[in-house]
Amino acid sequence: MFSLLNPPLSVITVLMCFVPLILLWWKKLGQVKAYLFIVIYWLANALVNLPDCLGVGNNKVQNDVILIYNLFDTPLALLIYYFSASGLKRQILLYLILFFIVFEPLVVLWMGHNYNSSTIIIGAGGLVVLLFSFKGLAEYFQKIEHNDLEKTMGFVYAGFIFDYGLSIVTFVFSYLQFRKETIAANLFVYYLSLILALLLTCVGFWKHAKPEFRRA
Repeated sequence: MFSLLNPPLSVITVLMCFVPLILLWWKKLGQVKAYLFIVIYWLANALVNLPDCLGVGNNKVQNDVILIYNLFDTPLALLIYYFSASGLKRQILLYLILFFIVFEPLVVLWMGHNYNSSTIIIGAGGLVVLLFSFKGLAEYFQKIEHNDLEKTMGFVYAGFIFDYGLSIVTFVFSYLQFRKETIAANLFVYYLSLILALLLTCVGFWKHAKPEFRRA
């Protein structure tokens, strides 16, 4: 069943990855760096999932693209949070971005550029992004009034919880030795997590994102 559902889901996922770009252009949000990096993040996801969408997945080129993307995934996500944060939190995020810029090449030099090193990189990075997603969402609900950026980021935090929470599980399972049926089920969950994250992100962009957000 999953093998039949995954191809159309991959098409829906890739198409939805372009919706934040359309909203960025339509609402003229390009000068807000957090919004710009959200769009870059989802365009990168579109690139990674495009081979499956076109029915040419599981080849060396796609594997190389995935391995390269996994190096950029965590820094990109942390840059989104960096440009939406302030004060001490912003400084901590800067240090974390610099840490991963150093940490990831060291892991690749140690283990090689393969799925073994990529599992460590995406696992560590995913946990950090997930932690900041939960923290950001908790801080959002603790405040009574929010500016437009904070309202938008509330949806992004929730989306990333789906994205990284489920993707960490499916990523680990996908590259261990499991039956083909299990891998197809993992891919199904992976696409659903991306679609849910994109839906939440797009709702946030549509309802709250503005070129110049009002301070609460």
